[in-house]
Amino acid sequence: MAKPIQLDIPARNREAENRALLATLPAEHAEALADLLELAEDLRRHNVINTLRGAVGAGGELITYVSQAMAQPETARGMRNLIALSKLLGTINPELIETVRDSLPESWRDPAARDATTKTPGLWRVARTLTSPPARRALMGVGMVLAGVGLYMAREKASRNA
Repeated sequence: MAKPIQLDIPARNREAENRALLATLPAEHAEALADLLELAEDLRRHNVINTLRGAVGAGGELITYVSQAMAQPETARGMRNLIALSKLLGTINPELIETVRDSLPESWRDPAARDATTKTPGLWRVARTLTSPPARRALMGVGMVLAGVGLYMAREKASRNA
């Protein structure tokens, strides 16, 4: 019968390996360690570490509070509304928002540009602006949104009366 092969693996000295590793780390990673220490100091200065300690210490209480808050119907509706709003905002072309931003008067964009000499537009100028083709297109969009809200309200009223 064959003899088993003797395999003698020396036991690892983890403590000695860790000490050797720690002795070489500062030389090799001095800049990274300095950045890490600076980050830790910033977190301490802004009380982030204390907040995390409190959250970990509260553990079960925090989970209970969050789960009770999430069980409320208002929270569920709020989350659904947030998701729907993010989808809606995702469909809007960013160029549209940039165009609207760029079309605003300087006095609206920069508070420093506002002063006592900024004239309030006259009624005729407001009327001309609101009847311009771009404003009528925008008003049509607002009108469609309002019509959609009205349809939803009429549907809700009909379902309550039924």
